[in-house]
Amino acid sequence: MKTTLLSILTLMLFAEATAQIPKEKTLLWKIEGNSINQPSYLFGTFHMLCSNDFEMPDTIKSLMGMCKQLFLEIDIDDPQMTTTMMKHIKMKDGKRLKDFLTQEEYDTATVLFKKVVGMNLKMVETYKPFMLTSMLYPKMMGCNIIAFEKELAKLAKNNDYETKGLETIEDQLAVFDDVSYKIQAKMFLKSLLEIEEGKTQIQKIVTLYNSKNIRAMQKAVKSDADLGKHEKVLLHKRNQNWIPKIENEISKLPTFFAVGAGHLAGKKGVIYLLRKKGYTVTPIFY
Repeated sequence: MKTTLLSILTLMLFAEATAQIPKEKTLLWKIEGNSINQPSYLFGTFHMLCSNDFEMPDTIKSLMGMCKQLFLEIDIDDPQMTTTMMKHIKMKDGKRLKDFLTQEEYDTATVLFKKVVGMNLKMVETYKPFMLTSMLYPKMMGCNIIAFEKELAKLAKNNDYETKGLETIEDQLAVFDDVSYKIQAKMFLKSLLEIEEGKTQIQKIVTLYNSKNIRAMQKAVKSDADLGKHEKVLLHKRNQNWIPKIENEISKLPTFFAVGAGHLAGKKGVIYLLRKKGYTVTPIFY
């Protein structure tokens, strides 16, 4: 018994010692090892892309045809998703945006939000401010937007299998309760005031994404004056929570996983965490 436990511990330590931070420029990775019968695949998405930046590689179509299920961050095919989201999108304790801004800041935000989004801020002022910031992205991008995850879900449906989620919409929205609403509100206001700079920043990230440079994308998030401070909550904790789910699913069926590309790289990214567990995660260039 002691020998068996020692052997397991030795293998675990060896896996951790030999795990490598991914360096290759690709968004697509094969997961093998640990006695799983067939490989599974991991792909990094960009949640919203301009239609002229979007392309569904034939390699992905082919690999999805070899899998039996698709896992996204959340199950976007869930018919209850919108209803559930509306239950959890608001700040706790009846808080409103004006509770975290001065009157002058709130008035400025009201005017700019109407100009940018075309909506009265009062209609959504109870929403978690991160969600309000996300409502600015389509305007910042200034184009016809394609949702990568929706296109992958269509492929899954064409292959007659299900789309599922690594976390629930409740889990995802709860993340925004772990960052102070006041900080979120200030970030929202900053995004409104610097809308042109936001457009430039998004284009830089899209350029990095199109170059498939996941390390550079990770560094860009880490160095961001606002997001970098909350990397642990927004990325690292979620990555760690996903690993047992990924392990469970790949032990049963060949699975295609697609998550935001920012979750892949670094010592706390999904690739490294799987390698620490002893899986062989290799790049696929396409």
